[in-house]
Amino acid sequence: MLIVAGTGYVDPDHRDALLESLAPAVRRARTAPGCLDYVVAADPIEPDRVNIYERWESEAHLGTHLAGSAPAPMPEVRAVEVVRYDVSGARPLRG
Repeated sequence: MLIVAGTGYVDPDHRDALLESLAPAVRRARTAPGCLDYVVAADPIEPDRVNIYERWESEAHLGTHLAGSAPAPMPEVRAVEVVRYDVSGARPLRG
């Protein structure tokens, strides 16, 4: 399993428009084979921040997703940092 997580920063006045413009891509990603979760959401504390979280079954699934998606130009994004994490195991937090 792979987790992709990160943050992006935009002008607070453009954040809602950015998230709305990304909604179709998020919907497509969620239906992609091997996609377990995919979200780009407004941060509840920082008005200029968006949080990115993806969970994929395998490297191959993530690779197929990345190969089929061309990044759209987003001039309102000031900075973005996204990191890939390889997961060797998982268990419930409690219980």
